[in-house]
Amino acid sequence: MNITQANNVIAVLNRVAELVTSLAADVESAAWEGLEDHVGMPGARPIAAAQLAQPSLEAAAAEHDHAQAEDSAQVETPDLALSLEDVRAVLSDLSSQGLTKQVRQLILDAGADRLSEVDPANYEWLLTRAKGLADA
Repeated sequence: MNITQANNVIAVLNRVAELVTSLAADVESAAWEGLEDHVGMPGARPIAAAQLAQPSLEAAAAEHDHAQAEDSAQVETPDLALSLEDVRAVLSDLSSQGLTKQVRQLILDAGADRLSEVDPANYEWLLTRAKGLADA
């Protein structure tokens, strides 16, 4: 397991912990609502542990989330300019492997009758699907 996968697992476990805490708070609230206040009950109802604020942790978590969002935004923008020749090479290779009908269908699915008519914005989609054919 690499660090990215470990961070994803930790994030999911943190979310599960938040949901369990929220559920426990709802159960506690429902239990308190079921009790009738009477003269013999001294003081106010206790504050649920889930409702206690921890400003230092909240600020640190917000700062971490902000930094992580900036990092992921930088990672998600690789500038890979695909050319028609790149796509043509991959599709030509697949066609020579006997997948001509599937390659033709991919071009049609990309919204064109010929490879040269495919919108360059669809090159990445086309290569992804072509690699799926190659792996199959």
